[in-house]
Amino acid sequence: MSVDHLQFLKNKLIQDLEEAEEEHTGENEIPLLSHFLGIKGVLEAKEITSSMPIYLKNCLYDVMSALEECVVLSEKREPRKKKDGPMRGYTLAEHWFMHKTRRMLLRIQRKLADTAAMGASTSSSSTSLVPVIERPFTLDRIAYQKFEEQKTKILDGLLSRGKGFQEIVILGIGGSGKTTLAQVVSSRERPPQVPRRPELWDIKIWVHLLEKLSSGDVVELKEIIKNMLKQCKEASTLVDDEDLSEDELLDDEDLSEDELLEILGNALKGKKYLIVFDGIWDINIDWYLKLKQKLMSVSSVDGHGYGHVIITTRLPHKARMMVGPRNLYNIQPLPSLSMEKIWEFRSNM
Repeated sequence: MSVDHLQFLKNKLIQDLEEAEEEHTGENEIPLLSHFLGIKGVLEAKEITSSMPIYLKNCLYDVMSALEECVVLSEKREPRKKKDGPMRGYTLAEHWFMHKTRRMLLRIQRKLADTAAMGASTSSSSTSLVPVIERPFTLDRIAYQKFEEQKTKILDGLLSRGKGFQEIVILGIGGSGKTTLAQVVSSRERPPQVPRRPELWDIKIWVHLLEKLSSGDVVELKEIIKNMLKQCKEASTLVDDEDLSEDELLDDEDLSEDELLEILGNALKGKKYLIVFDGIWDINIDWYLKLKQKLMSVSSVDGHGYGHVIITTRLPHKARMMVGPRNLYNIQPLPSLSMEKIWEFRSNM
């Protein structure tokens, strides 16, 4: 197990917990906070070494996932009334989830504490006998190679299933590189000295949702469709009114969701398209399920076109609701790698 990988996970968990603690205070405190803080205390006292067992990685993943779920629970609970009642603003199912999560966190805290003790005894008895030799490596290059490997897996997952409508979720903790990986998959651009490859898609659409949702706004399907149409060429030619410009079309408040969906369907029908929904963080995903029905109807298996959708999110339960359990790709978290650095490596390959 890479020491750098474990150190990244440790730092990320501590950072996410501190942010969650700062943003959810008082009566809106995240559930099970004391258990998360107990794990944080063990981690802060622990030095990551090469002797750490491999299961530590899975422990950190489980804690991160539990933290994300608890943050969502806190935000769902906030607008509810009667927080001082016997259910304290939570449903029965949510209480059951917290019961199972509490037991898991206690178990993980004990494992981490035992690992810390074991690591301390191992290092004290072995460091005097076996010298530690640092082996140099380029972290950026390793990260790039890992991104390329994961990109290939996602493309294979989309293309190997044949024509028609295909979807996949890039699932991972915050800061793990989900957006960057989606950019790597969707970007067919190359530096001037690198030959271009044939385009996989006629139309590429990128919808960034995290910023909108973090402000507390509710996702509106009409706004998403208009955003998508702006990224489609010649959207104004898809309506009957020849005098209607593209700007007028997108600013027309009288158009209903169904009318906008029909226009979008005409824009994508027979085309090879890729749509990326980056940063799904909404409790209500009805907008996506309705949009998905239209996309499936215009992405015919018998036609020349096909439709690919990539979704990035940190919420596993939402991901399964959106695309099912078989269309999930769990990203392997990597240190930050910019698109500029990826270009640099591609140009030198």
